[in-house]
Amino acid sequence: MRAGRYRENTRSTFAPSPPGGGLGRGNDQGERRHFHLPGWLASPHDRYHKGFTLIELVVVIVLSGILATVVAQFITWPVTAFVAQARRGELVDIADGALDRMGREIREALPNSIRAGCGGQCLEILHAFAGGRYRASPPGDSLSFNPADNDTGFEWLGPASGIGEIVAVAGGTTCAGGGATCLVIYNTGFGAGDAYGGANMAAVTAAAAGPPNSLQFSFTDSGFGLGQTAFPQASPDQRFYLVDTPVSYLCDLGAGTLRRYQGYSIRASQADVDSNAELTALPNPAENALLADRLTGCAFSYAAGSGTRNGVVSIRLQLTRDGESVVLHQQVLVSNLP
Repeated sequence: MRAGRYRENTRSTFAPSPPGGGLGRGNDQGERRHFHLPGWLASPHDRYHKGFTLIELVVVIVLSGILATVVAQFITWPVTAFVAQARRGELVDIADGALDRMGREIREALPNSIRAGCGGQCLEILHAFAGGRYRASPPGDSLSFNPADNDTGFEWLGPASGIGEIVAVAGGTTCAGGGATCLVIYNTGFGAGDAYGGANMAAVTAAAAGPPNSLQFSFTDSGFGLGQTAFPQASPDQRFYLVDTPVSYLCDLGAGTLRRYQGYSIRASQADVDSNAELTALPNPAENALLADRLTGCAFSYAAGSGTRNGVVSIRLQLTRDGESVVLHQQVLVSNLP
């Protein structure tokens, strides 16, 4: 016998009565007898039966649902906040990249060449990649502003930057179409100092090393917009600028995009180049690149400077994705000293 506790099991059975009736019962009747077996000899079917009732199962399901709901609240909010933060971060990155690119190029713009139009939806500049000072008087090759002299060259004084980017075309007559680098002196933005009209802009025909610390510069005197053969005005500080291309930034709220255009012909009126259709239909079509998408708001404004303060370009961009919007505003200070 196995040591330890055991439970006796009772099994009932009927057995036929012994011959003669036994205890006075008939031979055809059975007698109930009880056998008590130890638990370790009992059949597995005779052991305790364990399980869940329907009520217990329902209670467990309800409690599990309540617990899952409570836990889900603690998990859902952090996940939702993380996704929203990532979405806002992506929008900020797109807008910040566009603002950084525009701000850098606006600061490099030819003085007094910034103009905003299209109801604040577009901005145009003339991009000046280099500049310096010209020789105003002898000795050396000085620049004359007298049309009778038919002067077509001067010395670039001091260290010269951006020499490798100069596109000189011998015999060229104009640079407005982008075939040659434009030389601009004393751009005031109006009258004889309006580079968009070509009054103070000439095509570079040659650039070669000159005397020590200088560069010999040549230009054509036959392409000025007012028909003269010399630059109309001298710069008080002997400054000149080299322009390679106009640049336009166009917002298309219908398409949700902000695009940058370059490499097209310089036009006197901004209204001629204030849409994608006009820019791509020019004799030398504009090249364009996407600066930002998901654009739902855009505004450009320009406050011209004066003798005592710089000009200010204000840019406002709004980007939206999945109901989440970010608005970035940037102001760019520009020097308008010609």
